[in-house]
Amino acid sequence: MVLRQNKVFSKITTMSLDLEFVKCNLCGRDKFDNYLTRKDLNLSIQGDFQLVRCRYCGLVYQNPRPAQNSINEIYPDNYDQFIKSATEESSIINRMDRGYGLNKRIKSITRYKKPGRLLDIGCATGDFLEIMRDIAGWGVYGVEPSPHASNYARTHLGLQVKTGFLGETDYEAEYFDVITMWNVLEHLPDPISTLKHIHKLLKPDGMLIFNTPNLDSLDARIFGPYWIGFELPRHFFVFSRRTLLLMLHDSGFRIIETRSIYGSHSAFMSSIRFWLRDQPISPNIRNLFESLLFSRILRAITLPYFFISDKLNLSTTPTDFCIKIDPESQDHRSCI
Repeated sequence: MVLRQNKVFSKITTMSLDLEFVKCNLCGRDKFDNYLTRKDLNLSIQGDFQLVRCRYCGLVYQNPRPAQNSINEIYPDNYDQFIKSATEESSIINRMDRGYGLNKRIKSITRYKKPGRLLDIGCATGDFLEIMRDIAGWGVYGVEPSPHASNYARTHLGLQVKTGFLGETDYEAEYFDVITMWNVLEHLPDPISTLKHIHKLLKPDGMLIFNTPNLDSLDARIFGPYWIGFELPRHFFVFSRRTLLLMLHDSGFRIIETRSIYGSHSAFMSSIRFWLRDQPISPNIRNLFESLLFSRILRAITLPYFFISDKLNLSTTPTDFCIKIDPESQDHRSCI
């Protein structure tokens, strides 16, 4: 079912969104309870967007949500994830900061796998693929639905990036050694189908490595409706550890390790920024506070909190390392 939301206005452009009602992606039921209603605190698209919780399996998902023909409208070209390559940062400090996070991702992969073929789903402008190719020596491929971001990756970085969704590609079965998704699973319209497709594309000893906001995190408890994990209307799903494990199991994967690699500081400060944007304060004061949030001094002050939450695997975006299991041998269940 598709409905037309009233004309909505953002700071970027005037647009209208088509919204669609969907069933639970995990168990296929359509009985749910309202979980959260929130405005867009990132790009200021007008309207109220709703998360619900499935009555049967507990999955939290956006319903109704933007339909496929509205995807480009909720991801404008200046969306903050469509940033330039880390090597093209004008500031040396910013290059070092971004490079540090990217190198942590490299080390997390190479401790498990020697160089081979890697596919990054939702690769944006390709900064991760660029460093995996140039520093780690991997053969890299990417899929990115944004024409603007994928074109940047191809033309500026020389990367093999396809525009669209994974289901629209023609990669061979058992072709990749590693497939990654960095803060992507929550954006997908049909994550369980994507995970099953990934299962087919990975070699028998291949690995899926990804992160996604953790509904059980300390940040989610602290910030409530302002938590970055509720990044409506762009986050279609918000997984608890239980619902994530169920979805991975049904898709043919088993987690062998969970670690917090990067993103804890950014997630925490982004949640504070969302809170600020909902407060009745002058824009000048709000902008002043926002400029301080990502300062290195504040980052140093909050390091003990991030150290504790990361060690307890209660950070906003822990990274999961998964191996394939045979779907035919699983004990399938109804999620009821």
